Amino acid sequence: MTFNYQKYYEETKNRFLLTFFAWISCLGTSYYYKETILFILINSSNLFLDSNEKPYFIFTNVTEVFYVYVELILFISNQITVIMLTYQVLMFLSLGLYRFELKKIKFLFQNFLLTWVASSLLLFNLIIPFTWKFFLSFQKNSANAQVVSFFFEAKLDEYLHYFISLYYVCLINCQFLILLLIIMTSVSDKLKKTKKFRKLFYLIFVVFSTIVTPPDVLSQICISGILIVIYECIIILKKMKISMVTN
Repeated sequence: MTFNYQKYYEETKNRFLLTFFAWISCLGTSYYYKETILFILINSSNLFLDSNEKPYFIFTNVTEVFYVYVELILFISNQITVIMLTYQVLMFLSLGLYRFELKKIKFLFQNFLLTWVASSLLLFNLIIPFTWKFFLSFQKNSANAQVVSFFFEAKLDEYLHYFISLYYVCLINCQFLILLLIIMTSVSDKLKKTKKFRKLFYLIFVVFSTIVTPPDVLSQICISGILIVIYECIIILKKMKISMVTN
């Protein structure tokens, strides 16, 4: 049995070139609309916009704004290109997979896309406004007390790094939750084993929340509590499902 390696090489090269040109196109498009994209990112911080007549940022280096725009368009282009590259790899491997394997991979890819969209909406509509309200509250409290005064001046590159770090934290947590749900729904016949290793799962949740959250106890407790509640809810639902089937 002989393999046509040239055919695989040509297909791999074409898919790589297609992804590369898509990345270049995303770079050009993102750079053309860089001000609009930056305004969308700033617009998620409603409290900061409300506290100023017009949103503004300071910069302390002549080239800082340019490098912020470069980092911004690279960030946007890389996110889109990763999704396209994942799709190209999936299409390349599809002919060599069994039907049930391809179905599972498509299911995981679709869940990844849905979770990516959901985490982005959660980040823009809830997490960033809440975090800005929390951190800027120290400025208001200090102004009222007039013992030690704080005045916040937003720096452009620091805000972008703040946004990107929150984006990855939110994305990783949402992906982990979806992965946990998928794993837990596939263990209906192993419910006793799942309950047996409850303490091990709890330890995994705590370690995971410690890694992906900022170094404060409140965030770690919140993330660990959410994971534990979801874990227990899944066990209860699976137990109810098994009891209904047996009856």
